[in-house]
Amino acid sequence: MSFFVKITVTCFALAREVLARNEFSLDVPEGTTVEVLEQDIRRLSPELAEMPFMLVLNKKYPAEGAIVHEGDELAIIPPVGGG
Repeated sequence: MSFFVKITVTCFALAREVLARNEFSLDVPEGTTVEVLEQDIRRLSPELAEMPFMLVLNKKYPAEGAIVHEGDELAIIPPVGGG
């Protein structure tokens, strides 16, 4: 039997524009890693597939292989432009 956990994905800057939303919820299989979620997020749109971005888990940069848990917040942070 497979269990799912619900996480919140918050979109910043260009990711917010591309997805046309500030945040959304995802139900993901228990044991899902941030790396797997990155691939899932990139499949949401052609622009995201090519866009460089970082993922932040619960306001911290996750270690490689970090697993998401019920209620976690994952933020999509594209590079900041300007100068």
